[in-house]
Amino acid sequence: MGFKLTSLAVGMGIVIFVLIIMDGFVSVGPGEVGVLFDRGRGVLNTTLREGLSLKIPFWQTANLYNVKTQEYTMSRVSEEGSRVGDDSIRSRSSDGQEVLVDATVLFHLESKDAPYVRSHIGKEGDYLQIIVRPKSRAILREVIARYNALDLVSAKRDEIIKEMNSALKDSFGKHMITLDEVVLRDVSFSPEFATAVEEKQIAFQKVKTAEYKKQEAEQVKLKTIIEAEGEAQAISLRGEALKNNPSVIQLEFVDKIAPDIKWGILPDGVLPMLDLKSLGQ
Repeated sequence: MGFKLTSLAVGMGIVIFVLIIMDGFVSVGPGEVGVLFDRGRGVLNTTLREGLSLKIPFWQTANLYNVKTQEYTMSRVSEEGSRVGDDSIRSRSSDGQEVLVDATVLFHLESKDAPYVRSHIGKEGDYLQIIVRPKSRAILREVIARYNALDLVSAKRDEIIKEMNSALKDSFGKHMITLDEVVLRDVSFSPEFATAVEEKQIAFQKVKTAEYKKQEAEQVKLKTIIEAEGEAQAISLRGEALKNNPSVIQLEFVDKIAPDIKWGILPDGVLPMLDLKSLGQ
């Protein structure tokens, strides 16, 4: 009986020893950082790097945090978003139009900031629901509300994205979360507004086409006037040349005579006499 108790005690001692040894190691994977909570001192400011680290068994607990770039996507398509179902942003623009926006927020945690996150926000993943999601949706709505609906699909789009990045970076920074980028993936409007925009674009294109045709007609008209003025000037110059050079008149006359007509050169001031019989043949 005593031998059995001894064997049992030894066995339990071995198990306890193994558990203590196992609990004394922390394995930190690639792209992760470990944060220790000490029962006596609270969250420690030092972090555990990638690889195998030691801690005090059963006195300290470790939480791992992802320090790689992460994404939170808000989309109407459930397979694309971070949540099941429509998670896109619905907002009102400054002109009162309903706007639906699909966006992705890229962010990461700095290794040095992981202890702060553990103390003030929570464990891995808690910051996504507590900070990233609500802040992203609120700030993007605020920025959209400052612009007209069509600004989101016009040349002002880059300005709007820049403003979103700036505002969200400041907001995340207060909670030790680093913003990488806001990606505006898709913007859509209500069917009624989309139809109105399309009709407006068609009308605009018709006006532009009419203006182009008007400009083209004016160019053709201007070209005709210039050609006519040039021809009139040429005729005027030619008349002056004939007036000042009588011999040129004879040359012009000779050029116009048919090849089979007999002719001869006469003195200046004498009209040429034609062989009427030859003309009649």
